Amino acid sequence: MLASTALTVAGGLLSCPAAWAAEPAKEPREIPHDAQPLHVKVGGFMEQFFGYVDQDVPGRDVSGFDVKSDTEIWFTGAAVLDNGIQVAVDVQLEGNSTGDQIDESHLKFTGGFGQVVLGSENSAMYMMHVAPKDFGFGLNSGDNVEWVDFTGVGGDTGVFRGPFGSTYTEPGRVNDANRLTYMTPRFGGFQLGASYVPKATEDDNTSVDRSAASHDGVALAAQYKGNIGPVAVGASLGWGMMQAADSSTASDPTAYNAGLSLGVGAWTLAAAAAGSDGDSATGDSTGWTVGLNYAPGPWKLSLAGFFGDRDGSATANAGGTGARKASFDTVQLEAGYDLGPGVSVVGVLGYADVDDRSGFGSDSDAVYGVSMVRLSF
Repeated sequence: MLASTALTVAGGLLSCPAAWAAEPAKEPREIPHDAQPLHVKVGGFMEQFFGYVDQDVPGRDVSGFDVKSDTEIWFTGAAVLDNGIQVAVDVQLEGNSTGDQIDESHLKFTGGFGQVVLGSENSAMYMMHVAPKDFGFGLNSGDNVEWVDFTGVGGDTGVFRGPFGSTYTEPGRVNDANRLTYMTPRFGGFQLGASYVPKATEDDNTSVDRSAASHDGVALAAQYKGNIGPVAVGASLGWGMMQAADSSTASDPTAYNAGLSLGVGAWTLAAAAAGSDGDSATGDSTGWTVGLNYAPGPWKLSLAGFFGDRDGSATANAGGTGARKASFDTVQLEAGYDLGPGVSVVGVLGYADVDDRSGFGSDSDAVYGVSMVRLSF
């Protein structure tokens, strides 16, 4: 399906004239002065946090006030060809980098055939997933690990892009690797998507060594958005896998997720669940979340919970290092207000329970209160 779609798009681009192709081609081909290239604009967001956390972690003192930041600068642009196909570019620069200066960088082709995404981006099962919405920092994205310490359970492996802390999962927790994704047009509210990722390394253009690393993964997704009477309905299903290294005897990492959202007026109730198998670093993991949102105009209120479990690695569960068998349960109350276009403030009260299930770690509870200013531009 991906191959035929790519050929269709390529054929459309080649066979349909561009803005300057009204005259017969010349040798060398000339571009008239009135041709307009794609223009890139700058956008993005800045989030600044000030908060307090109280957590008793053996051997560490993590309680107290803290200031945190999250900023991205987006370079985006789009052009519509004479054949109606839109070509768009998206490059996201991290404003607070800890090893990943460019978050995502990809190209999109959109038309009557659907959409093709090529480059560093999440898979179809991530982009099309339906789940409760967050107003503050992400309860269902792993962002709350910045306020909760996981030392007692061997670290936070599996919280980000894994069901231990998020239903926005990827097979093998592969994040923003170069991949090819196709999403169909929406028919009667339904849409299908598929992704192919050659290798698991993020932002990497080196050769794929299939004998040494996971490779040739796929992700499939289905989504519905529509109305049943006064109820706005959203639903999704997703599944994906990566092939384990050819030299490994390990199982192929797989992941799945599902979500449902029901909205009436300013109220939205949503729930989602996810799971993963064959992850050698975390063992099998599961997680689910439920949230109720109320957004009447500039005011926004949200009450949500996330409940995750991981089996841990065999080494850690035997007393070694690494991710131990554990559970991570969190409840957050959020209140936000839009001060003006692109400017909002949010307050978050949260409680997290991090429990060791291996017998070699320790349990801890965290209570946190965080204020946040978000600028979108």
